[in-house]
Amino acid sequence: MNDKCFIWGTPYKKIEGVYGRIALLVDSPRAGGKYIIDRTVYGVITALDELSKVKLSRWIYEQNQLGEIPEISTITLRKASDWPMPSVPKRMDYCLQFLESKTEALGEYLNYHPYSNEIQAAALLKNADETRYLIEEIKNKGWIDLHGVVVQILSEGYQRLEELKKTNVASDQAFVAMWFDSTMDKVWEEGLEPGIRDAGYKALRIDRNESNNKIDDEIIAGIKRSRFVVADFTSDSPKNARGSVYYEAGFAQGLNIPVIFTCRKDLLEHIHFDTRQYSHIAWEKDKLEDLRKRLKDRISATIGDGPHRNENPQH
Repeated sequence: MNDKCFIWGTPYKKIEGVYGRIALLVDSPRAGGKYIIDRTVYGVITALDELSKVKLSRWIYEQNQLGEIPEISTITLRKASDWPMPSVPKRMDYCLQFLESKTEALGEYLNYHPYSNEIQAAALLKNADETRYLIEEIKNKGWIDLHGVVVQILSEGYQRLEELKKTNVASDQAFVAMWFDSTMDKVWEEGLEPGIRDAGYKALRIDRNESNNKIDDEIIAGIKRSRFVVADFTSDSPKNARGSVYYEAGFAQGLNIPVIFTCRKDLLEHIHFDTRQYSHIAWEKDKLEDLRKRLKDRISATIGDGPHRNENPQH
């Protein structure tokens, strides 16, 4: 059995036997934490370029922070390669957020090492040299104090962390991730879109936007501009999970953008374990008015009423 991380070739903490028949559960700090890997992608994953591995590790880290264990498949690997590399300032934010996650009290001193596998996964860093550079830049910003391998987050750093928690609060847009099939048209028209509108927001369905851009680029831009995401996991069969919806929901959560989960009631028990822990609005196809009301109420309760709330008379 392979005794190294399938992504980086670094030591992992453990492998818990066989997960299912053809997959392994791996715990690798360098790769961002725990992940499930299908044996059929072993050859593909070892052939990934370094940049794709960096982006894949960040994704695994994000999922672990949400309490989830992601499954690596050929779709995941393709998405990782296509995911745009965040800017250096954004990676500085990731690094600061990582340092905060390792402290339990304000002003706590944290032992930091530039070769930390976890920090490299969290901040999309290739090696220790990049880690040292990013830490120094954060220090120059006045966000942290650094003495050797001891780090302390300063007041300016906490102010920056607070700013990051207010992502897109001024946006009036809700991004909808769903199955784009004609059987879902009525669900959109009588449940999802009016529910979002009743709460005072404008719903964005990416398949109805006129654009010449690649669909992946459009999705990423749409999510980043949105106040929250509504992710519906309904599919044509319990066996056919909506892979793109899982990706879009995870991407939004990685950006601290709230996600509201919905699914047709008869399919709820079949959704992937990654999202089963969240409270889904379970709807029935002959009760779409109920979906509309419950979605509106969930948005108002968790996100707050949007700027167009009073413009939309309800019945």
